[in-house]
Amino acid sequence: MIFRPSRPLDIDPARQEVLDLEAIAKIVRKTAGALYAAGLRSGDRFVVYKDNHFDCLLLASAGIRIGAIPVMVSGLLPPDPTQALLQRVEPKLLVSNQRLLAGKGSDGASPAAFAEQSVSLDGGDSNALPFAELYGTTDPSPTPRADDELMMLTHTSGTTGVPKLIMYTPAKLQRQMARLECRHLPPITFTRDDVVAMFTPYVHARAFTWIYSTLTLSPTKVLVMSDSDPEIVGPMFEQHRPTVIEALPIDYFRLEKLAKEPGREAFSSVRMFISNFDGVRWSTIRPFLNASRHPFPLWREGYGQSETGGMGMTFVSRRTANKRREELPGPRRVGRPMPGFVTLKVVDPKTFRPVPNGEPGLVLARTKARCVGYYKEPERWNEKVVGEWWNTGDIGIKTRTGALMLIDREVNHVPGSSNLEQEDVLVDRLPGGHDVALLPVTGGPPVPIVATPDGTLDKDLWQQVIRGRPPMAEPIVIDAGDMPRTGTGKIIREELRRRYLDEAEHPGSGRWT
Repeated sequence: MIFRPSRPLDIDPARQEVLDLEAIAKIVRKTAGALYAAGLRSGDRFVVYKDNHFDCLLLASAGIRIGAIPVMVSGLLPPDPTQALLQRVEPKLLVSNQRLLAGKGSDGASPAAFAEQSVSLDGGDSNALPFAELYGTTDPSPTPRADDELMMLTHTSGTTGVPKLIMYTPAKLQRQMARLECRHLPPITFTRDDVVAMFTPYVHARAFTWIYSTLTLSPTKVLVMSDSDPEIVGPMFEQHRPTVIEALPIDYFRLEKLAKEPGREAFSSVRMFISNFDGVRWSTIRPFLNASRHPFPLWREGYGQSETGGMGMTFVSRRTANKRREELPGPRRVGRPMPGFVTLKVVDPKTFRPVPNGEPGLVLARTKARCVGYYKEPERWNEKVVGEWWNTGDIGIKTRTGALMLIDREVNHVPGSSNLEQEDVLVDRLPGGHDVALLPVTGGPPVPIVATPDGTLDKDLWQQVIRGRPPMAEPIVIDAGDMPRTGTGKIIREELRRRYLDEAEHPGSGRWT
């Protein structure tokens, strides 16, 4: 098994273009030495806050090797919430790069002000230790964390404000969350013949469960992508021909034009596309499955949360994807719970009593993989825990056969409708490169925020798009680049409400968001 990064790792002075397991292990050992030389010790917290790449995961592994606790922070998180997280964890060490170290919060402070010491991966900061001078200077002995000890902190997406920090132990992350996908279950898991391509925020717990399964199942080649720029992805995929791709919805959205280009071979060998974190627009799924020359390509969509890991999955065939979304009325199916791993139930949001199959309610999940808490925020954790059940904050319907259909987040739910379904249909009717966020308001129709490639929208086109759909307010049209998104590409609907609706009241309670 070999790894091919889309660009050299920021922690690899040799800037290798191909890495085998021995080379990766060597980088982790020498990086552990650098962290130790910077003063990091067992039990210390350190923050990884850098541009996204596979080496975020390796930095965390290096710290865990010497018993330290990595706090994984997305390099796309704005300065103010980043500072809030740094203040919460009080890190011994901050590992970052010049661009992010130079960032200032609204109070004028830089991230380094909230850590005892900082390390700059690319030098250039007089207040930070240069990583290159520390790399491999010592070789400390491994000090593994016990199964029930805190091993790592990652943050939630932050769609509603300052993110929460999720606490993981080895028992939860390794023994439970990664357990199912480490099994050999073709065709839904890797085979030794697969060429796997991964796009993900490598600071997320998903990156860690993914690497466990990758190392266990050992595909022949792994393409680790730092971003989804089509100019980089196209040539690399045409050379190495991935057979399994996992990416965020926003990555697929950015690569959609590449998938539609006639004569391109980037996706011709793919047998399975995998998406996580958020729902992918129906109009985005279609061109990727059509671009594959595999006789039966599949789209695997996962349903889960950072606090629980995977809770269900569903599959879309090429034949199904080529139907218009409006030909498949009703909320999107997100799959069935994994037998022996997860149990789901749907309850009344007020009484928490189960509702009959086919009726909407609040989705609760029971799983051994549930993380152990929110760091220094027990009150937010307790709000979402219902005994052994986890409150997802989603409104859904459980079918008679046990499948879950997702309607909306509780905070945005208007009884009798599904904004997620309406968005899917609207985007499917619009030309490529468009996106829609429906903002529900109390006592009126939802307000559509329409993001277009050039910030304009033809009125006649819009009238055709909304024909036959439930009533909605006049659209607010913005440039696609102005759609606020989290580091995982989720639309920040609270920011849209603040900008365009003067923070109008939500239809839901928002207690469990």
